[in-house]
Amino acid sequence: NEHTDPHLVASWNDFAPDPGRHPSRTTAQLARQLDHPVKALGERAPRDKVWHCPVRADPGDRHLTDAEWADIAHRIVHATGIAPAGDAEACRWVAVRHAPDHIHIAATLVREDGRRPVRDFDRKKAQAEARRIETDYRLRRLTPGDGSAAQRPTRAEQEKAHRSGHTRTARERLRTTVRTMIAA
Repeated sequence: NEHTDPHLVASWNDFAPDPGRHPSRTTAQLARQLDHPVKALGERAPRDKVWHCPVRADPGDRHLTDAEWADIAHRIVHATGIAPAGDAEACRWVAVRHAPDHIHIAATLVREDGRRPVRDFDRKKAQAEARRIETDYRLRRLTPGDGSAAQRPTRAEQEKAHRSGHTRTARERLRTTVRTMIAA
């Protein structure tokens, strides 16, 4: 889809430079500010240092305001442990809106104090918060998953398969074998 009017609706400090609304601000300036805690770690910086979470409203829902999207972004980063409310040392993050129906939340995975955020089960926590947001904003309510869907391979599994010369991970190959045996 075409991106229209990209701009920040929220950030870790609520006054990050917004290249979408201020011609004197650049994406490079914003990236430098976001990356500051990561760069401060130098060689100790984690390899995976960016967290991304798209948040979308149903096409049948009303269009939310920038202020509503900002509240939603704050709630998501709080729920996932990226930036708990009141934590001055939390990760830096921004919420970008470039369409009426969704935002993208991007965060660095290094806190201001140099530690990694505690984000155990962040996907489940984000989805649980999304269910509460749907209720609070009177949006279409989705049925939460029951956790029984096939798990996607982890990055480590994918890299191991690649090193072993396989196109699929061991988990995926085993799943296919079991399904074939059951069908037979």
